[in-house]
Amino acid sequence: MDFSKAVKNEMNPLAEDISRLCRINSAEGDAKPGMPFGEGPAKALEAILAIGEAMGFRTVNYDNYVGEIEYGEGDEMLGILGHVDVVPAGEGWSRDPWGGEISDGVIWGRGTLDDKGPMLTCLHALKIIKDMELPLNKRVRLIIGCNEETDWKCMDYYLNEVKPELPTIAFSPDSHFPVTYAEMGMLQFRLERPVSENIEIKGGNAFNSVPSKAQVILPAAMENDVKTAISESINEYDFEYVVEGDKLILTVNGVGAHAAYLSEGKNAVSYMMELLGKLPVEDELKEITDFYNDRFGTVLYGEKLGIACSDDDCGPLTLNVGQVFVKDGKLVLHLDSRIPVSFDVRDIEKKLYDIFRDTGYEMSVASITEPLYVPKDSELVQKLMESYRKITGDNDSVPMTSGGATYSRTIDNCVAFGCLLPEQVDTMHQADECLELKHLEIWLNICLDAIYQLAK
Repeated sequence: MDFSKAVKNEMNPLAEDISRLCRINSAEGDAKPGMPFGEGPAKALEAILAIGEAMGFRTVNYDNYVGEIEYGEGDEMLGILGHVDVVPAGEGWSRDPWGGEISDGVIWGRGTLDDKGPMLTCLHALKIIKDMELPLNKRVRLIIGCNEETDWKCMDYYLNEVKPELPTIAFSPDSHFPVTYAEMGMLQFRLERPVSENIEIKGGNAFNSVPSKAQVILPAAMENDVKTAISESINEYDFEYVVEGDKLILTVNGVGAHAAYLSEGKNAVSYMMELLGKLPVEDELKEITDFYNDRFGTVLYGEKLGIACSDDDCGPLTLNVGQVFVKDGKLVLHLDSRIPVSFDVRDIEKKLYDIFRDTGYEMSVASITEPLYVPKDSELVQKLMESYRKITGDNDSVPMTSGGATYSRTIDNCVAFGCLLPEQVDTMHQADECLELKHLEIWLNICLDAIYQLAK
């Protein structure tokens, strides 16, 4: 089947829809009546459903938790699972993160890669199939969540309250090409301790992001100590400070990344704590600094906690401190651990409770996500690999594993498929998230072929 002309004709409408959707700030906000995850995610869901309805597809909005866009007939169903919520923009952007700007062959904005761009790519691929009146033996349903970046309450509602008919096969375009057949287990948790002093410290913005910036306020009298500590650091440019009256504001610049790809980032919170460990800080701030450096430091794999483990499919366990802040008289740490499929997430949870029991920090679990595993030789994985290879000519890449957590875990016979290509720069969860149109065209070709092959 030659889709080349249809794909070329669809590129401008697709790019415009991605721009339109990325102009909506759909980071989770405070719940409002009829908007369980705040106004932004609800607006984004309404917008993508309106796009689907204008294309002639059946749409349903389940109380702004989850939406459906469906096409075709048949007893069996192909599902495509993704989301329209995003992580906060964070700092360091050279463009408006909510501008949806298209310039020089690039769409700029939060959500272009994760996951508005991929979901709209699949929607426009389905539109091509519809416009060409190609016969399908399966229905195709896009299942669109609004709470993926935090705790997946959208999918809990969908599965346990709506109780829909579930797809027989499915994929989630919320990761990388070619195919992810296994996803590590995930444990997100909080650590809290009371503070009675006026400690001003902050960094990061989400469990599942490597903090790109951190900040602490110290006494101005500590300026010479700070200068010395910075001069002895490997990368002096990571640190900057200003003195305002009797305060010294120390800022640490790291490299943001998705917690699923921890080694690609540089945790500003960890490097801030390392520097604080070289300064004559006192009392509660010293206790916090010592605790952090003893338990976490700048390592990535849980070695200091004694929970390091690894398997042949997924490699090592990872541990990310995604956020630190003080609120209501408590220091709060948000942490994210990705656990290899051969190990039980609940066992790691129990070990962590034991580790922190007598430290003065209270541990509470924010979310637990069980791992995903679909055999590499399954029909689903092999068909998706065929579509990827047909379009890209890449016969070297093989099915892979990931620390990422996609909706693939929520139903049976579902894997992550795309949309980031091996040659693409991964700016998910980072400043200046963007999507090149040349890559978007490849996405559209791959998703179109895959949907057609799986549903025909």
